[in-house]
Amino acid sequence: MDNRNMRMITILAVLAVGAGCAGLIPTQKQYRVLAEPVLPEGWGNMYVDLEDSSVVFSKEGAIIKVRLLSDAELNERFPLAMDGRFVNPYSYAEADPALGYVPPRFTVFDVTVVNETYAKILFDPAKAVLITDKREEFRYYDGGREAADLLGGNSFNRYYGLESGRSGNELKLNMERRGLINKTVYHRHRFVFKGDQRTGLLVFDPLTANTRQIRLLVKEFVLAFDANGNPEEMVDVEFVFDIEQRVVESAESGGV
Repeated sequence: MDNRNMRMITILAVLAVGAGCAGLIPTQKQYRVLAEPVLPEGWGNMYVDLEDSSVVFSKEGAIIKVRLLSDAELNERFPLAMDGRFVNPYSYAEADPALGYVPPRFTVFDVTVVNETYAKILFDPAKAVLITDKREEFRYYDGGREAADLLGGNSFNRYYGLESGRSGNELKLNMERRGLINKTVYHRHRFVFKGDQRTGLLVFDPLTANTRQIRLLVKEFVLAFDANGNPEEMVDVEFVFDIEQRVVESAESGGV
C-alpha cells in the first residue's frame, strides 16, 4: 500500500441509527454512507487530519478543515429535548414506512476556518458547490433571514416554513429548530482575523442514489484584501470524496 492510500481515512457515516442510540425509533434497516477522501496528486497543500479524519487545505497559515457528518453524529450534537422531543434540524426522527429506514435529510459538512498569518480571510458558504459524479450540482442552505440567496442558495427559513405546521407545539418545535440552525450553520460575511478561527455547518440536499463521488468546490476563498476592502488574493479549493451508499440490516451495524 503506498503512502497516498495509507493517508486516506475512511469516514463511516451512519445515516440511521437503531434502538437505544440518540433516542430514535428502532428500525430493522439502516442507511449508511462511506466517504473516503481522495487527495490530489502529490498532496500539495491538502492532507487528512489523523485526529478527527477531517480533510485539510492549508496555504501559508490559512486553513480550511472539512468533515462529512453522519446523522448519528448530528443526533449526538442535538440530543432530545428534556421533554423527549426530537429537535435536531438536520435529520429525521423516524423511519420512512415505505423504505423501512431513516433516510438522510441533508448532506452536512463540519467546516472550520483557521487564520494563523493573514490580516483577515473570508470563507463564503454561498460560493461553495457540491458536485456529484452524476453532474448534479447542489447549492448550500442559507441560515439567514433572507427569503432567497442571490447566488442561488436554498433557504432554511423557506424549508422549515413549509413544514411549520399549524398547532402550537409544531410551531414551537419549528422555532427551536430554526434557532439551532442559526447558531450552528456557517454564516456569510464573517471574516476570520489573524489568530482566530470560525466553525460552522455547511448544508446541502441529500445525495441521490448511486452517487459514487462528490466534489465540494469552495470558490473564491479570500486570503487578502486591498486598501478599499475588496478581495485582492483568492483561491479555489476542492475537496473530493469517493462515496458508497447502502442499506444494511441492523445486525451489520456493530451494535450502534
